[in-house]
Amino acid sequence: MMHALRRGLRTAVAAAAFANVLGVQQLGAQRPADSTSAHGPANASANASAQHRIPRRIVMSLVMAAAATAAAGVYLVPRADEAVGSCSSPGCVLPFTIAAGLFVGYLMGREMDQAYAIHYRQGAPVSAAADRLSLDGEPQWLAIGAARGAAGGVGGVQLFSSDGLPRTTGRRAVGLRGLHGIDLVAGTLAIATATGLYEYATDSATGARRRDGDIAAVATWRGRRVIATGERVEIERAPGSQDTTWLALALGAPVRALGADPGGALIWAATDSALVALAVRDDTLVRRSSVRLRGGARSVRSDGTRVVVAAGDRGVWVFDIDGDVARQRFVWTGARFAYDAIIARERLYVAAGGDGLFVLDAKAPRSVVLGLARQVGYAVALGVRGDYTYVLDRTAPAVHRLRSDFPLR
Repeated sequence: MMHALRRGLRTAVAAAAFANVLGVQQLGAQRPADSTSAHGPANASANASAQHRIPRRIVMSLVMAAAATAAAGVYLVPRADEAVGSCSSPGCVLPFTIAAGLFVGYLMGREMDQAYAIHYRQGAPVSAAADRLSLDGEPQWLAIGAARGAAGGVGGVQLFSSDGLPRTTGRRAVGLRGLHGIDLVAGTLAIATATGLYEYATDSATGARRRDGDIAAVATWRGRRVIATGERVEIERAPGSQDTTWLALALGAPVRALGADPGGALIWAATDSALVALAVRDDTLVRRSSVRLRGGARSVRSDGTRVVVAAGDRGVWVFDIDGDVARQRFVWTGARFAYDAIIARERLYVAAGGDGLFVLDAKAPRSVVLGLARQVGYAVALGVRGDYTYVLDRTAPAVHRLRSDFPLR
């Protein structure tokens, strides 16, 4: 009996060593994929934490081996003097039971390790203190103005204050369906829908339809509305013009998202395959440059020197503006799905749905992840005003206001 126990223990040790070697090989195979999405010190704190964490494939292998040894001992002790059968002797039952326990424990531990790696694959978790405002319905679009913010989706558009702690101030467009985007400038709310472009005053419930048709996106450039409809980008005439027709330019592919340089000269339009720079010259909308994209864009943001494109499962594309040309700096694909991205306080914030809010270094030449904030819920849209970044949580639903330079710890 003791000889069988010693033999079983040797089997357990050998199997545990094999499980460890196999797990290390698998971990090594995963590292190149992880390293392509973050560089330099991106995962320094996460890696330091991981170095002190015992792999669960080892822990669970030993735990299940111990449980199997105990179970085998309970089975064998009353039968120690019985006749040897096909595999009823201690020399057969004990090694087989321990090996099975190790195998099951290894599989359980590997699943835990993989879940842990996915959970923290792009940086250490960070905690950002935030002011939270509960919303109604199913909002998925966010716009932040000087004094008001707006969150729109199924159930209309909910207004809230943005010049202090967020508080509800009203609701607009309750009856509208098929919202594709919202924009909020100078006390006027613009809503892009499948049936047209609507405008509401933030201090009045009365609205009007400005344009007919399926409006895919809306933005504002120098106080003038810009819309995407089908393959065209259209912009209204300058204030005071007698001509009420809108300037238009066809891009040859459906336009998915629009953005504008704040106070700048360029309008940015994203299709499934290109980011196009547009400008108004002599009362004509003209194409200035184009750069390749992959995948459908969900949002385009510019701070005047950089353009960021959130492209869903194709990641986040970051460009530097060089005159009229956008020059690609890097593409980050660390999030499973990038709903929105925006630059604030030299940080690149990425709304990544159920993953939470990723924080990247906006100055780095390559993608450097600084942390991941999960307490903002299912992040789908972002906005910035002053020192604060706003995050829309679709499932709560709620909007979170946090300082753009919150400590990364």
